[in-house]
Amino acid sequence: MFELALAWLPRFLAAAALTIALSAAIFAISGLVGLALALATHETKSAAPRRALEAFSGLFRAVPELVVLFFVFFGGLQIGLDLGPIGATLVAFGLVGIAYDFQVFKGALAAVAPGQFEAGRALGFGRLKLYTIVVLPQMLPIARKGWLTYAIGTVKRVSIASAVSVSEIMYVTKQAIAATNAPFLFLSIAVALYIAVVAPLLAFNERRA
Repeated sequence: MFELALAWLPRFLAAAALTIALSAAIFAISGLVGLALALATHETKSAAPRRALEAFSGLFRAVPELVVLFFVFFGGLQIGLDLGPIGATLVAFGLVGIAYDFQVFKGALAAVAPGQFEAGRALGFGRLKLYTIVVLPQMLPIARKGWLTYAIGTVKRVSIASAVSVSEIMYVTKQAIAATNAPFLFLSIAVALYIAVVAPLLAFNERRA
C-alpha cells in the first residue's frame, strides 16, 4: 500500500496545488467584485441597480454550482466559446462566489453606523478617503467570518470541477481508485489533503478580529 501511495503522490500533490490555485483565484475574484458591487449599490440613489444585483445574487445562490458549471462549460461550447475546463470553473464559481460575497459585504456595510459616514463627510473626506480610512476598517472585520467561511467552502466546492475533467484532488482520486481498486487508501489521501489545505483558513477564521 505504501508503494502504491508513493507512486501516486506526485499527481496528488499537483492536484492539491491546482485546487489551491483555483480556490485562491475564485476567492480573489469573488471577494473583490462582491466588495465593489456592495460599495457601488450603497452609493447609488437609484433602486434599479440594486434590484438588478439582488436578482443576480438570488439567481446564482439558488442554482446548484454543478448546473452553473455545466451551463458555462457546455453553453460556451454551444456558442463557439471554448473556455476550457479551468476557464469554465473560474467563471462559474466566480459568478456564484460574487453572488454570495455581495451579500456578505452588503450586510457588513449596513452594520457600519450611519454616523460614521456623516462624521467622515463633516471632516471633508472625499468618497475614496471616506471608504478607505473610515468605512472599510470597520466593515471588513464584520465581514471576515462570512467571507472566509465561504472561501473555505470554495476549496471543497472545487471538487465539483472534476465533472468537467479539471485535475483537482477528487479527479485524481477517482482516477487512482479506478486504476488500483484501492478506494480506502486514496480517499484517505484526499481527506488528508483537504484537511491540510483548509486547516490554516479555519484557524485564521477562529482568531479574534
